[in-house]
Amino acid sequence: MTLSRKLKQIRNHEGFKEIDAMFIINPKNIMYLLGFKIESETLILIPNEDALKCNGDIKIFLNALELDEAKKNINKNKDLSKNIEIFEIPLGDSRFVSETIKNFGYNNVGFEDDYLTMNKIKEWEQKYEISNFIGLSEAILEARLIKTEEEIERIKKAANLGDIGFKTIYNSIEEGMSERDLAAEAEYAMRKAGSDGTAFDTIIATGINSSFPHATISEKKIKEGDVVLVDIGATFKGYHSDMSRTFIFGRVDEKKADLINIVNESQKLALDSIKIGINCKELDKITRNYFIEKKEEWSSRFIHSLGHGVGLDIHERPYISSNSQDIIQENMVITIEPGLYIPGLGGARTEDLILIKKNGNISLSKSQIYDY
Repeated sequence: MTLSRKLKQIRNHEGFKEIDAMFIINPKNIMYLLGFKIESETLILIPNEDALKCNGDIKIFLNALELDEAKKNINKNKDLSKNIEIFEIPLGDSRFVSETIKNFGYNNVGFEDDYLTMNKIKEWEQKYEISNFIGLSEAILEARLIKTEEEIERIKKAANLGDIGFKTIYNSIEEGMSERDLAAEAEYAMRKAGSDGTAFDTIIATGINSSFPHATISEKKIKEGDVVLVDIGATFKGYHSDMSRTFIFGRVDEKKADLINIVNESQKLALDSIKIGINCKELDKITRNYFIEKKEEWSSRFIHSLGHGVGLDIHERPYISSNSQDIIQENMVITIEPGLYIPGLGGARTEDLILIKKNGNISLSKSQIYDY
């Protein structure tokens, strides 16, 4: 999807009819619009095409640190160069941005209300002499729900890197190694293969630690018969991946095996239930009902939502939870991650990164799922 189409989607949002322009400063939203990262604080301005004293081009205000590289990236892309007007902020001129924006004569301006504080809005009201700021994050967040082909390719690459990290853990694990040692091996392997970093703090939870969904990496040593829960992800060109696998190291205990198998089966059911048009809360309900039918005494220990969207953020819409109103649509990228966490026994979570397609969904997580 080109910048032109992204802008059309954003401007088609009902709330955009009420504003003269929208200010964008969230680095993730800037990345979404441009396709590349800008390090310094930057302001992008998306005018309503009918706004006074301003043509329909989006405006980007850049300081000297960012100007040359941003210009290079914009100029080599015809769609970006056609739709973007660059404003260079003169060195030492603290009034340039505010004076330029005042000249546009805006009265009603949208802002990212999920990102900005009220103190920042009050500052802007005085600085830009704008009378009315309107929260409008949904205009861009709804556009981000459906991934472009370029975004999908970056997420696929991040997922591949996450698989490399997990395989490193599985192939390296030995009795006496610590969780921290294993995480270091995995993160190094992902970096070496091209990752920009981890998508979140890697989770390697062994033994009783696996019963904590967001266990923190520790110095705990791996022991024979331990449940090993791995939650790992990588980033690539701004985009994230997320996957979880659970296995037993060495000797297999029947109750632990039962726990892992039930979670694996619930995930298969959820994956088979995904279809375009289904409400996300229905998917969550299907999984909870399965746990009740299969192992009622454990069912209350499914203590998080079934999944979430993944992209520029590791957790973003759609949210697959009991109170979600999101609907599954083509080219969404989501996780499906049921889990059970049993005090005194351990925990299991199986998570795949899924690309929603019209004629069948694609798992971007290729690592083996371990059944017992």
